Amino acid sequence: MGNVLEESLFKKQMKRFDRISDFSKEFLGVYCTSSVLGTSIFGIVGNYARKRELSLEILRYPFQDTELWAFTFIKKGTIFLCVNSELPVCKQIFTVAHELYHIRCYAEDINPDTVRSGSILESRVVDETAMTQEDLEANAFAGLLLMPDSSMREQISLYGINEDTIKVDDVLTLMEVFAIPYKAVVLRLYEGKVITEPKACDLLKYNASYVSQRIELTGKAKRWQMNNAGMEYFGSLLNNLQFNADNELLTESREESDRKFLDELKSGFYKKCKEGV
Repeated sequence: MGNVLEESLFKKQMKRFDRISDFSKEFLGVYCTSSVLGTSIFGIVGNYARKRELSLEILRYPFQDTELWAFTFIKKGTIFLCVNSELPVCKQIFTVAHELYHIRCYAEDINPDTVRSGSILESRVVDETAMTQEDLEANAFAGLLLMPDSSMREQISLYGINEDTIKVDDVLTLMEVFAIPYKAVVLRLYEGKVITEPKACDLLKYNASYVSQRIELTGKAKRWQMNNAGMEYFGSLLNNLQFNADNELLTESREESDRKFLDELKSGFYKKCKEGV
């Protein structure tokens, strides 16, 4: 199931991984109210932007291409984080945590170029090979943020998982808790020294089809395999339009033109994604 171990920051740059680990713990303490984040990661990105006084819009829309997970760019001073709602929810969660690292690098002047010029997250960046150093670090940060060492060991103990004989179904149990993809859980178990490298490689030998079958049979993590297709979200754009309409702040012609614009935005979203907005 890919080169997840060999292409991880943990294997390539241990010292840098340790620094990202320390930062993720600090971030959890400042911006998060729980160590098990799940779908609250969407709100956490917004909270980070608010505290950093950044203008941020999170958009969710089905890209009709599951190889394209997300892209982030800046337009007229606003950061747009666009997430593929056609992905399983667990991948959307990991995607947002990954892109949060890029946003943080921009906000704190660590590397403003990535988001400024546009950040595109494709499946291969997570499942195979990170294209840049920042992507490599973003992958590590996402895993550490969403499945911290302390919480991981706490849940392993809570569910009575035997660390010496961890099986696929045990990984699914942790997927259910932390709402992240299979490979990400296995990598975190390896990074946290819960399992050995040979054991991690053994767990990664199982293909996606087998993992999906076990999810169907056990029901574990099944809710995180669904997607949000049909539940598009356009940040504050629709909310602002509805507020203006409810409070009669718009003329009929302006409301009609605004709704038409939003419909055009929806219909043209996929085309713009393919063109690399």
